[in-house]
Parts: sequence; structure tokens; C-alpha cells
Amino acid sequence: MAATAVVASRLCMGQHAIPSLAYSGPNRSSKAPTSLLESLRGSIATSSSSSFIGEKFFLGGGVHQSRLVGSFWRNLVLVLPKSISELRDSECSRQTKYQVFGFASQEPRHTSEDNKYNRHPQNVDLPPILPKKKKKPFPIPIHKVLRAARIDKKLAQMGVEKHLEPPKNGLLVPDLVPVAYQTLESWKVLIQGLAQVLTVVPVYVCRECPEVHVGSTGHSIQDCSGPQNVKRRSQHVWIHGTINDVLIPIESYHLFDPFGHRIKHETRFNYERIPAVVELCIQAGVELPQYPSRRRSAPVRMLGKKMIDRGGFVEEPKPCRSQEIMTLLSEIDTYAVLNSQLISPPADTRKAAERTLKAYSTVRSGVRQLMRKYTVKACGYCSEVHVGPWGHNAKLCGAFKHQWRDGKHGWQDATIDEVMPPNFVWHMKDPKGAPPTGALKRFYGKAPAVVEVCVQAGAEIPDAYRPMMRLDIVVPDTEEARLVA
Repeated sequence: MAATAVVASRLCMGQHAIPSLAYSGPNRSSKAPTSLLESLRGSIATSSSSSFIGEKFFLGGGVHQSRLVGSFWRNLVLVLPKSISELRDSECSRQTKYQVFGFASQEPRHTSEDNKYNRHPQNVDLPPILPKKKKKPFPIPIHKVLRAARIDKKLAQMGVEKHLEPPKNGLLVPDLVPVAYQTLESWKVLIQGLAQVLTVVPVYVCRECPEVHVGSTGHSIQDCSGPQNVKRRSQHVWIHGTINDVLIPIESYHLFDPFGHRIKHETRFNYERIPAVVELCIQAGVELPQYPSRRRSAPVRMLGKKMIDRGGFVEEPKPCRSQEIMTLLSEIDTYAVLNSQLISPPADTRKAAERTLKAYSTVRSGVRQLMRKYTVKACGYCSEVHVGPWGHNAKLCGAFKHQWRDGKHGWQDATIDEVMPPNFVWHMKDPKGAPPTGALKRFYGKAPAVVEVCVQAGAEIPDAYRPMMRLDIVVPDTEEARLVA
């Protein structure tokens, strides 16, 4: 590997200024530099050894000259002050000579193949299981949150209103309205397609814990964490699963005005609960007659954490309950699929699986785009999610140390996996083969439950999930597992 180095020229005994060895072409300046940094501009050579490692640094002048000499003259080296003082104090002869006093290895260029490999690595670690007796990590570092709070408090003390951009000020983002409609339509296709595919692909769920397995029978891995698992030696108790076991329902309160009255514990039954994805699409611009939402024409005004102008309170209109609207409600909720007995197997299972998998990717992509602008809060202890600028005050949290918080949720910014949990399951390379065993656990991969169901139904494996599935690892026999390094 080639290396670039900075060369000092004509190190004289009684002088600290070092003239540079620049390119000797017609553009060379006749004026000698007077400072050390100016003397280093353009003085570059190649070497294979040096006394210390410097940091890459692009100096201001002379770079265009170095480009004329060779393609490897691209990176300059910042000489540390300690090395410069050592160079000044060193004994120098009066004769002109050249000495290398710093180098740095030239970084290799990244080709398109390298970028492709970095986007989709060969294998990745399985998703970690977060402990239940500990708070979830903050998606945004806490020091950044505290810094923003201090800035808002300082502006409020000065009497300066907080500058809010849509949708933080209650107005819609016009560019995200089509994304919201597309996400909602894909959500309907996902529920309908998954319900049909599940009539062909069997799914099992443990009766004592949330473990899910997609296959003809449940797996034999002894990792049950449910009650009385010691008596069962951590073996699962498998029962037939439903669509709610594959696509975990995450619900949120529907708000007519997210900036209006905050939900209290006593008034929680006055608000309907709908899927969080649907509520996010409604607040992003989707119009549903059964779930009306207030659309503001003037932005709200805030001074610190205080709302000084919200445009008044508007009474929520009564939602429509016609037969046509009730049919629409059955398309956006997974619980309606459980109550329906008219689900028939698809005519082409493979096409239905590919359509469902495409809808799943579209929903996750759309939700991720909407969450970059619209605020979604999640409890740091339980699975509660709230779509709006701040969380509700319903005391329904029963997770770790809820007695200390009087049942209140610990709200923080939500992630995409909290709004749409992937629900990872073990990947079966051969659905008709032997179920996974605990002795070969480290050779198996995982995938989201929706992806695993669609793959076993005949859909092509997406590139984004191949590394976690560990498709390139050959699962050995039980006797061969101890011989694997």
C-alpha cells in the first residue's frame, strides 16, 4: 500500500522557517513562505517508514499543484505540535537535505461492490432481547434532549416564542399526504393478504410466553420464559396462532385535536382506540368519516412548554356509523379478521405472499417517513404508543416499578419497531424438515414473522432480511455440532 508523507526541505541550524518543496512547474510561486504551515503546503512525497503517525488534514494552498504530479497526492498530513518542536530542537546540518517527519497510510477507494457489501453484509447478529426489569434506551441521546429543553426554557424566560415548523405547529405537511394515503392502502392489503396466507401456512404460539413459530409443528428449543417454566424445563406449550400473533396489534387513542385537551385517566373511555398506523395516517392528512380530525388553517403558538394560542377548542363531531363505514373499519383492524369467518384460501398462494410482503415493506417505509416529521411517543417500560405531540395521562402502565410512577407511562420518542414490532421468529430453510432444536440454536437465523410467513408461502426473500436469516450457514447434524469450531 502506498503512503503519502510530508517532507521538510533545507532544515537549517538557526532558522525555524522551512521553505517548502513544491511543484517546480510554471505555476510555482517565487515568494518564500514565512510560517511552518505555509512551508508544508505542496511538500509531499512518498515513503514507507516514519517516526510517527499523523492525521489527515487538507491544507489551504498548494493542493492544486500536488494534483498535477500524481494521483496518489491526495491526502496531506497534519504534523502535531510536539513533533514540530522536536524537529526544531534536533541537530541539523547547514547543508540542504530532505527528511521525512510524518506519514499516513492512504485509504483505499470504495468501489461499487464494496458499497453493495456494506449495505447488505453477509451475516448480522440476531436482535437482542431487552430485559423487562430495565427501562428502554432512549432513541435520542438524553444529553441532546436536555440541551434542547434548556434552550427552550431560556427562550421562554426571554419571552421569545418557540419557532415551530409543520407539523409541529398543527399544520399538515403537503408532501406527506400522498405518503399517508399510500401507507393506509398498503395497510389494508397487508391485513387482507396475511389473513389469506395464514389459511395455508400454519403458525404456532406458546400459551405461556409470547414465542411464535412458523411451521408445521412447534420448535424444540427450550427457552420459554412463562410462568412455571422450571417445572416444564423451559419447554413451550404450543397452540395454533392467529393474525394477531404474527402482526402484533399496537393501538393508540384517536384524537380529534392532538393539541386540544389532554387525555386523563378519568376520561380515557371517551376516546376510541385504533391501530397506531391508522392514527398516524389520519393525523398526516387521511380523511376518514368515522374518525374525523381537526385541520387547522393557522399555526399554534407556544412559549416554552406553554400553549399560548391553539385557536380555541372545537367540539368533536359525532362519527358516522353507516353500514359502508363499518365495512371499512373491518379492513383496517386485525381484530375484525378474527371475528370474520369468510376468509378463503388464495387462488395463487405465491402471488398473494409476494403482494403481502410488498405491502409490508411499503407500510414500514411509509411509517418511517411519517415518523420523521410527526411526533409519536412510546412508553419506556411497556408497549403503549401514543400518536401526538405529548403522551396521555392514563395510569395504565403495569411494567417495571409502575408503583413508583403511580401507573403513569414514561413517555419518550418512539421508534419504528415500537409502532410496528417485527416479532422475530426462527427461520426455517426447509419448512417440511425437522423442527429447530436447542443443540443447533447458534446455526439458525431469524426473520420477522410476516416475512417468514410469506417466504414459506413461496415469496422471494428480500435482500434486507437475508443477513439475519443466515442463508449461507449449513446446519450440521447434532453429532457434528460439537466438531464445529
